[in-house]
Amino acid sequence: MKIKTFLFPLLLLSSAAQALPEQIILFRHAEKATGDNPELTAKGQQRAQHLVSMFSDQAIKHAFSTDYRRTQQTIAPLAKHFGLDVKSYDPQNLESFSSKVLELEGRVAIVGHSNTTPQLVELLSREQVSIAEDEFNKVFIITYGKFGKVSLSTLSSDNEDK
Repeated sequence: MKIKTFLFPLLLLSSAAQALPEQIILFRHAEKATGDNPELTAKGQQRAQHLVSMFSDQAIKHAFSTDYRRTQQTIAPLAKHFGLDVKSYDPQNLESFSSKVLELEGRVAIVGHSNTTPQLVELLSREQVSIAEDEFNKVFIITYGKFGKVSLSTLSSDNEDK
């Protein structure tokens, strides 16, 4: 697990009273089939279930996904575990979405795509990350602390039982 700690730019913390999420957990959809708007493969469904075991003790309060089957199916088990409705976001409007996420409280889970999740991590943490087209196991956790301190951790969602 890699952890980076840095100070969040004060411009984003425009008000001392502004709430920030405790943590934001971001990941790419799990393994997908081929075709237009594909569903998850069996391996992808296993990974989605494994995310529940990874975060079952995290008290996630908000769940977001794009409107694609693969992202919806990836976050569905986690949302069900916490009794959450999954809210959709537009991957073409990440700046607006990231501003709304920063106003939330508690823990937030967001599932996206290999080309948008790194952009969202950067908007929320000011750190650059990458996801290759064949990588489905990266999980990014952004933790907001006192005085604008932000930590970015990178985990793997690989299940040792696979």
